[in-house]
Amino acid sequence: MAKRSLLTILGLTAALTLLVAQPAAASTEVGNQCLGNASTLNVTYLSAANAPGSPLPAQVPSAGVITRWTFNIVPISPGILTQSLKVFRTTGAANQFKVIGESSPAPIVGGLNTFGTRIPVQAGDSIGTSGSASGMVVTVFCNTGNPGDRVAVFAGNVTSGSTATSVGEEAGRSNPITATVEPDADNDGFGDETQDKCPQSATTQGDCPTVTVDASSIIKRKGSVVVLVTTNSSAPVTVSGVAKLGKGKKATLSGGTKTVTSGKITRFTLKFSKKLKSKLKELDSKQTLQLKVTAKATDLIGRVTKDSLKTRLKGQG
Repeated sequence: MAKRSLLTILGLTAALTLLVAQPAAASTEVGNQCLGNASTLNVTYLSAANAPGSPLPAQVPSAGVITRWTFNIVPISPGILTQSLKVFRTTGAANQFKVIGESSPAPIVGGLNTFGTRIPVQAGDSIGTSGSASGMVVTVFCNTGNPGDRVAVFAGNVTSGSTATSVGEEAGRSNPITATVEPDADNDGFGDETQDKCPQSATTQGDCPTVTVDASSIIKRKGSVVVLVTTNSSAPVTVSGVAKLGKGKKATLSGGTKTVTSGKITRFTLKFSKKLKSKLKELDSKQTLQLKVTAKATDLIGRVTKDSLKTRLKGQG
C-alpha cells in the first residue's frame, strides 16, 4: 500500500504540541484527539478501535446527530489538503459497511480544525475520513505506534451511500478526528442543542410556536352546553365552566381534555352537575344564572394560553 510522509506529500513542518478538542458540555464526543502526522494514498480509513485508556470511544455510543467535527494536524501549508468526515454502519456481513453520511470536503490547515455538519447516527456507527491533495486521494492519520489503535482500510475514496468491504486493518494508527453527537429527541435529523430550537416537535426547528386558543361559541342544550374551540396550532385543550349560584356558591363543570387540530373546530360538552340542575329548577324562566366557560391550551414547552366566554342559563322552574 503506497504511503508517504506528510512532509513529502503536503510540505509539512515538524509536528508541534498535541492540540486536543474540548468536549461539548452536554454532548457526546467520539473519535480520537491524536495529532495527524502521516498520510497514505488511495484509501479511506475507519476508526476501528482506540487504545485502552483513550478518553473517547471509537464508535458512536448512542443515537443522535453529528453536528460538529474536528481534525487535528501538524502544521501544513494552507490550500493544499481537504478531508471529509465519513460515517459507517455495519451491514451484518463480515467486514462490510455502508457509508450512511459524510460531510462536505473541508479545507484543512495546521492545528485544530473545526467544522459544522449534520449527519444522523445510530449507536455503534463508526467514523472515518479520506480526502484529497494535488489531485490524489489522501488520508491523513495519526501514527501512534500503539497497537491498541486500529483503523479499517477501504480501497479508494468510499462515498456516501456506497457499500464497501474492508481490505484489512492497520494497528498503531488512528484518524485525527472527533465528532460531536447531540441528542435528537424528536427524530427530525437536527441536533437538539445547537440545530433545533424546538426539540419537542419534528415539524419545526425554529422557536416552538405559541398556541392561540379561541372558544368561539356556546350551544345551549337541556342539561348541558357545547363549546366550540379552535387553535392556531395542534395542542391539548382543557375546557371547564363555573356557574354562579348566588350567595357565594358556585357549580363547576368539566368538558375534559382533547387534542385540538390546527384550524379545525372541536366540540366540548359540559354536562350540568346535580347542584346546577337543582338550582335551575328553583328558578322560573325569567331568572338566569351566569356561566363562564374557559378553554386552556398548553403548547409544546408547557406555556398555557386561555380564552373565556360567558352566557346566561335560564331557570327551569
